[in-house]
Amino acid sequence: MILLNWIDFDTRPLIWWLFGHLFLGIFSSWLILRNRPVSDFILVGVIFFISGFMRLPILLHNLPLNPDESQMLAQGLTLTFDPLLYRSVDPTTSGPINNYVLAFVHLLGFKLDFRLAHILSWLITASSVIFLYKALKQLQSVFIAQLAVIPTIAFITFAQNANYLHYYSEGIAILFLSFNVYLIARWTRKKDFPLLELIAFGISTALIVLCKIQALPLSFVLGVWSLFLLFFFQKQKAFLYGSVLAGSIIAVWGGWLWYMQANDVLDDFFFYYIKANAQLKMHFSDSTVRSPFYLLIRFPLIVFKRAFGLEYWFFPFVLLTGVFLLKITAKEAFLKTIKLNSYFWVMLSGYFFMVVATIIRTGSFYPHHFLYFILPCCLFIGLYLSQIKPIWRWAILSTQVIFIALCVKRLATGSYLNLYTTAVSDQRELSPVGQAILKYGKPGDYLVVWGWACQYYVETQMPQGVNENHSVRSAMKHPLQAAYYQRYIQDIKRTRPKVFVDAMTPKTLWMNDPKKYGHQNYPELAQFIADNYTFKEEIKGIKIYALKHN
Repeated sequence: MILLNWIDFDTRPLIWWLFGHLFLGIFSSWLILRNRPVSDFILVGVIFFISGFMRLPILLHNLPLNPDESQMLAQGLTLTFDPLLYRSVDPTTSGPINNYVLAFVHLLGFKLDFRLAHILSWLITASSVIFLYKALKQLQSVFIAQLAVIPTIAFITFAQNANYLHYYSEGIAILFLSFNVYLIARWTRKKDFPLLELIAFGISTALIVLCKIQALPLSFVLGVWSLFLLFFFQKQKAFLYGSVLAGSIIAVWGGWLWYMQANDVLDDFFFYYIKANAQLKMHFSDSTVRSPFYLLIRFPLIVFKRAFGLEYWFFPFVLLTGVFLLKITAKEAFLKTIKLNSYFWVMLSGYFFMVVATIIRTGSFYPHHFLYFILPCCLFIGLYLSQIKPIWRWAILSTQVIFIALCVKRLATGSYLNLYTTAVSDQRELSPVGQAILKYGKPGDYLVVWGWACQYYVETQMPQGVNENHSVRSAMKHPLQAAYYQRYIQDIKRTRPKVFVDAMTPKTLWMNDPKKYGHQNYPELAQFIADNYTFKEEIKGIKIYALKHN
């Protein structure tokens, strides 16, 4: 990133803003007027170029965009020192794959900082869009497929909400889901099932659950549909092909479980990844009971209120859905549409409603959870465009128009066009707390932060000395707190980190009462720190302790 240090983005970079919107706007309008597709090379180039150009402020921003980002970077860093999951790292709901990808990139020689996380997020997101485009090409004409991805390109290009830009835990799962949908669309068109594709589908399906446990229902829908296609198109070979697919899944999971068992952490995997994640709720102490039916009725309003920019992407989808439904009001037209592409759209409808069910089941309604909708809705837009009059193709530009209108409004009101200024990033890359930690430890030494401040692991490049690097499950009341807390104590006694930081302050996420959540309130932890550590300094309520005889 040294070569890019001369690039500077302030809060109102007009040339950057004008170029991005004019480029994609002209390209999209030209594509519609041209009435024929461009080459795949050009489209893929446009996707990576314009999204990368408009994300340059984010790619250069070496500060955390979301707490989850710091959490996963710290976990990836720690795995390069101790690669055994659940001995060194508990990925919570994120899944092991997200952390191992970061560890692998670090082993290639890249520093695990926030710039790298933002670049990976961009590459993963753009790659998912490529697979969606490839899936659309199997189902529609190339021209319709290119039009259908325009709203998604606009969204990943102009969105500035951190929830869609950080290294979010759903990213790699969505990439695998997009790849699987592409294979299903390909099988639907060709009615052929090459063994390598079946194996790839099985491996991808197995890995999805190791990326994000909440993606399991979505993977299940695609897996069941793949078996339906095998029976529908290849009855004589359905058992053989099904065995290859299932065998691939079993091989991946068998190898993973064997690895866990061989290292004596299989019980931990099931307890912390399966059982605990199925039970734990947001804030853990939230006793509010809201029925799934109530959430389902309010779901459109929830999306509108919590999407923070994704609703602009939904606009062309909702508009084209209305036009399409008016067109197929006749029973014959409706049945004909259902049967298109061997009932592919029945499967996709099931996938769409499973996304709704998954998000409702999670109950936290984080904006990045809504990104699961892009896959089915993008494919539906392709269906709609192929069935309605060409004049409605201009509706795909509505996402861009809304983003442009918002930018004009920001200009008129004096608001920021760019939320991620390079000057702020450069000034704050190493915080005063990070500088203080490095007085008593060095990169590669173990660090433990009690609280939710995982950025200090990333700033100092010090691996975490406990499985749970943000202390929520150990500090807050919930049914499994005792198990998490005892593991925390065992971990810190085992690693004996060079530095211990109590980062519980009034600004700490969720745990903003240091009198209640400070480490002194947990007897075993407090005794261990008192016996083995010396208090060194306090910075804005954050207390730093160094190992005695260090």
